Amino acid sequence: MNRLYRILTSSLLGAAVFAFWMWLFPQDLSYQEQNQLFLFTWDYLGQRLALPGGPADWLSEFLVQFFYSRTAGALIMALLAILLQRLVWRAAKTSSKRDERSLYVLSFIPSLLMLVYQGDVEVLLSYPVALILAVALCPAMTGARWNRLWLIPLGWWLTGPVILVPILLSCIRSRRWEDLIILFYTGLVFFAGYRLLAAQYPARDAFFGLNYYRLVESLPVLQIVIPAITLLTIWLCGLEIRLSRPLVPGIVTFIALALGTFASVRMTYDKDTHETLAYDWLIRHERYADVITRAEKYQPHNPVSACSVNFCLFMNGQLDARLTEFYQCGTEGLVLPSIRDNLSDITSGELLWMMGMPNLTLQYFFDVQESIQNGRKSGRFLSRIAECNIVNGWYDRAEKYLDILSQSLFYRKWARSRKAMIQDESLVAADPVYAYIRSVRFQDDFVTFYDGLDLMMAILYNQNKNNFMAAQYYTVWQRLKQTEAGQ
Repeated sequence: MNRLYRILTSSLLGAAVFAFWMWLFPQDLSYQEQNQLFLFTWDYLGQRLALPGGPADWLSEFLVQFFYSRTAGALIMALLAILLQRLVWRAAKTSSKRDERSLYVLSFIPSLLMLVYQGDVEVLLSYPVALILAVALCPAMTGARWNRLWLIPLGWWLTGPVILVPILLSCIRSRRWEDLIILFYTGLVFFAGYRLLAAQYPARDAFFGLNYYRLVESLPVLQIVIPAITLLTIWLCGLEIRLSRPLVPGIVTFIALALGTFASVRMTYDKDTHETLAYDWLIRHERYADVITRAEKYQPHNPVSACSVNFCLFMNGQLDARLTEFYQCGTEGLVLPSIRDNLSDITSGELLWMMGMPNLTLQYFFDVQESIQNGRKSGRFLSRIAECNIVNGWYDRAEKYLDILSQSLFYRKWARSRKAMIQDESLVAADPVYAYIRSVRFQDDFVTFYDGLDLMMAILYNQNKNNFMAAQYYTVWQRLKQTEAGQ
């Protein structure tokens, strides 16, 4: 019964986490995938392994590339949640004879806390992966005694500062005089490792975790709280507590944790942020009608959402008719000026591409990629940058980006097909998308600027009457300008 109980409850956790990412927040998985590009190269591996916590970071980015498929992404997140829960229980287990149902449910706390923390979309998968590796080292660290002298630097290199979880657990359990030496030695390892491997980073980032969080020089409170709670959970689960009726308190605790997680998720998952991410994810998969349906129920009042909804209205042939039904913020709700962050410019870049402005599209997507704060590249953004170069006939430049994409998993086939295409100009001319963009793009060079974007749309339409998008966006732009002037 004990084994069946553990299997059922762990499976329930995995099913809940899978459903959470699969149907409630698949846009978060897409956001993580499009803000990194995992490459199967020795240089890429060497760059990751050169930093403390690098192996965990490399492993997490290997997993994130599979978020290209939301089913695979949701499954990976579910398996990681189960793995963390099971490892917490394994690290806590000090006796094989005690009733294993008594405090088993407490081992779910770190996994549920991690789910709450990931409501912040800038939390990287390397953080839960590093914590899982650290918890996995708990049994080895606890029984190591003086062997901890080599396990500590190895663990710090593998996981980063969360290695403190097994180190402190070993000290709590042994309570010997040499533990004071171990703690002092740990501080020396951290300092020496920082000076040798990560001196180019701010000390706060190095000591609290490189690449745990995408935003540089930021330290969310939960990033410190979760390892502390994990350590406390392992200690509590390791207590030799025997209950006469363990099933009842177990069920009560399980329900309490479920309700607490639900309430915490409601507080930490900002609705506007995740709705904006959902628009971007749906546009990426050309599900324009779904964006409109979501906006009918709830639309964030920000320029990014307005730009996304208006773009989808156009793609469904409803822009002029239904413009006033949704939130508007002037002309910025049609095309945003380049904001230079890793999200805002994406829809604007997509519509400028379809309108026939590959040079502006190139600028937007280059800025978007360079705005990824932890310096990663993006398969999605590199693909569009390569296409802009192909349309312009800059095949040597395009090939450089395609070579990079060819070293990835999910973009490899596309990149190789484009590399073959640019070897023969007739193949490029025969491609319906590239041929259309070439036919409607500007025929003359001139200096561009955002305030003259409506004039550029007029030029596009006047030189090619088939450019219906430029014509309609120009018309709506004038309507919104008149509305702004009248306010």
